[in-house]
Amino acid sequence: MFRAFLAGVALALAASGAVAAPKAKKPRPPAAIEIQNERKVKLESFTLAATNKPEKVLAKLAKPLDGGAKTKLKIARAKGCAFVATWKFEDAGDQAEVDLCNDPKVVLTD
Repeated sequence: MFRAFLAGVALALAASGAVAAPKAKKPRPPAAIEIQNERKVKLESFTLAATNKPEKVLAKLAKPLDGGAKTKLKIARAKGCAFVATWKFEDAGDQAEVDLCNDPKVVLTD
């Protein structure tokens, strides 16, 4: 009888919305990212900075990356998910904002 009463209270609470839903986990910035060069030309430089402080580099490519190669970069003191990635190839360069919390991988292609 007592179990039936507790089950009824639990059902009533769930139906009324009084039971808190489990909290969704807050996305966390990765400790490292993978850089993949899918171009045929060499990647000469790559940097990663926070969007709110683009002058403060959090990760940097140590040496040029050949076409078709990939490497991992450790990220120092990252906060948030949004970053500014800046890259330079032998023939061109560019930058873009990237979200790395869900997929800590940057693939550079033509």
